[in-house]
Amino acid sequence: MVLFCVISAMDDAVKIRVGVVGRAHGVHGAIRVFTDEAQSDSLLRVKKVYLGEDENEFNILHATRCGRFIALELEGICDRDKAFEHTGEVVRISRKSLKPLRNAYYACDLAGMEIHDETGKTWGTVKEVVPGTAQDLLRYERVDGGFGLVPFVSAHVGEVDMNGRIIHVQSEWMAGLDEIYGE
Repeated sequence: MVLFCVISAMDDAVKIRVGVVGRAHGVHGAIRVFTDEAQSDSLLRVKKVYLGEDENEFNILHATRCGRFIALELEGICDRDKAFEHTGEVVRISRKSLKPLRNAYYACDLAGMEIHDETGKTWGTVKEVVPGTAQDLLRYERVDGGFGLVPFVSAHVGEVDMNGRIIHVQSEWMAGLDEIYGE
């Protein structure tokens, strides 16, 4: 299972995108945040968010899931007009505020990892994880400079070595992809 965050390298000082401000919520200055990953509850557990391109820091006073969005009450935003000023802004949190996962990965942690098969051949480097309907896809830059996609399922992807920064894939599957991608 992959949970999404958007950065290119793992770094505790990095702020990662988790959603976008939809509009004001109510009359007391709360904002609606539509998260990039619908099941994400990270905004319900963090104490600070960063809004907009300037990453303005706000303390979270209260967070509530309201169906498809999360309503946030933020220190310093105390009326509807102030809340509306943030419509469309990107919402980020600190990478270090994400809880450790078991048997799952944050997409931001997979970016930059090398893809190797069981023979030791390097196929490329993961650039991003693309959410899919049936499964997520690893979009990688091939060693020849092109791009490819690998379904992030156990039939094709084996061990994910977070310490070694290597994702192990099945060589037979990758060879079949090479025919598709024209190597």
